[in-house]
Amino acid sequence: MNYSTLHETNPCIYVANLGAYNAGRLVGKWLDLTTFKDKDELQEAVDKVANYLGSIYGDEWAIHDTSNFPDMGENPDLEKVLEVAAMIKKEGYEQVKAFLEVYSIEDLEHFEDSYQGHWDSFKEFATEYMDNCMEVPEHLEDYIDYEKFSNNLSYDYSEVDASTGGVFVFGEF
Repeated sequence: MNYSTLHETNPCIYVANLGAYNAGRLVGKWLDLTTFKDKDELQEAVDKVANYLGSIYGDEWAIHDTSNFPDMGENPDLEKVLEVAAMIKKEGYEQVKAFLEVYSIEDLEHFEDSYQGHWDSFKEFATEYMDNCMEVPEHLEDYIDYEKFSNNLSYDYSEVDASTGGVFVFGEF
């Protein structure tokens, strides 16, 4: 798989050797997070970058770029990095990134309970929600204020704008 295909589909991080970076050299490697079985394997790959040319540049590393992966800082817990990558592979990058705008990484296990889907607007979600809760006779539909219902429902849900348009909706868990 070539570089561009890899970064279009899989969650990846660019790990840099900090000593080399501070010395004005770009030494690092893109890591496809879907290829690691566990934290130990990922740590081994990170250590190879960190120990580039032995101790000449030291053994510190940092994440300097990401592709299909949210910014978790320069030195995140690698176990959490793999958890996020697994959820991205299962649910999609945009959805997981939106979830992490509302909740923390520690809440990731509740993603499926919280995620209500992608909607054109929150009002569309609220209308569907109302329709699923009760059957409104056609002759009474004009008397329902869906706008007001949507506004009230928004206190119990979070919405995050999707980069492709519309919103992702998340509920409490």
